[in-house]
Amino acid sequence: MTYPEFIPSVETMTVAQVEDILPLLKNRIQPLLLKGAVEHWAIVEAGRQGQLSNYLSQFDSGKPGVVFRMDKKHEGRVFYNENFSGFNFARDQALLVDALKLLESHPLDGSGYYVGSSSIPYYFPGLTEKLDLGVGAIEPLISLWFGNKTRIAAHFDLPDNLACVVAGRRRFTLFPPEQVSNLYVGPLDFTPAGQAISLVDFYHPDPVQFPNYDQALNSALVANMEAGDVLFVPSMWWHQVEGLDKVNMLINFWWRATPAWSGLPQDAISLALLSIGSLPKAQREAWGHIFQHFVVNREQATAHIPPGKRGILTDLNAQSAVQLMAGLMSRLQKFLT
Repeated sequence: MTYPEFIPSVETMTVAQVEDILPLLKNRIQPLLLKGAVEHWAIVEAGRQGQLSNYLSQFDSGKPGVVFRMDKKHEGRVFYNENFSGFNFARDQALLVDALKLLESHPLDGSGYYVGSSSIPYYFPGLTEKLDLGVGAIEPLISLWFGNKTRIAAHFDLPDNLACVVAGRRRFTLFPPEQVSNLYVGPLDFTPAGQAISLVDFYHPDPVQFPNYDQALNSALVANMEAGDVLFVPSMWWHQVEGLDKVNMLINFWWRATPAWSGLPQDAISLALLSIGSLPKAQREAWGHIFQHFVVNREQATAHIPPGKRGILTDLNAQSAVQLMAGLMSRLQKFLT
């Protein structure tokens, strides 16, 4: 498989200490690669010594996790099956330390082997204390990912993300949010691992089926990462993630810029599809303008309204958000009775 070498690299920096990381990210909307930022972590050293499973054993909760297994013909690509009736991998239950030991001791003959987002406090309590990144103030969710040579299709996440490679090499290929229409995204509610993904096979793109994918590539950035490197992936940036070695592991820190009571933006898509998706195209386009005006450009849309009279167009708080949700739920409930 040949990688498109023309893709430019993500901006790269070094930091003197982890406490410098969070200030660098304030108001940042572009990816940033921080070389060697966590190379001092004990788990990184364990990876260098081929002792990852031994290191993690001391924190193991004994709770089984989910492991994806793929036939070698899929070249490590986590994806749908041929007729989109299911997926091209099998899900197994295993202790994560045992799954890691298998990777460390067996090449698996080219078969794909992948463990996705796994909560570190749940599976490895106590490990969090060993992962100093200077971001405690934002109370991030911390997850573990590992596998062999696998490919996770381009997808986006709502939270901001600090992805820390602790073993092996990884390659992130990133696309700005506005490239969504050129990435040919699959179903929203039937996905391999929770998030909607690009249907383009990065290494074998079909120019007939996906004619505008080249435009996405022209806006792409790449981050080639080694153990100890940290990548900042801004909220909503699409990213394809590849494991490049027999054993690779990543720990990521997720956090949202908005409080939990504000809800999930993805739910707005579901509600919009329910209420707007079946309208004639001209009406859908009209509602697109309305949405752009009142939501995307909210500050401009309300500038002429007295501050005390802006209603739900003003900045919400926990109390007003609950009131808004209660009214919405009441109106939706009428359609269920």
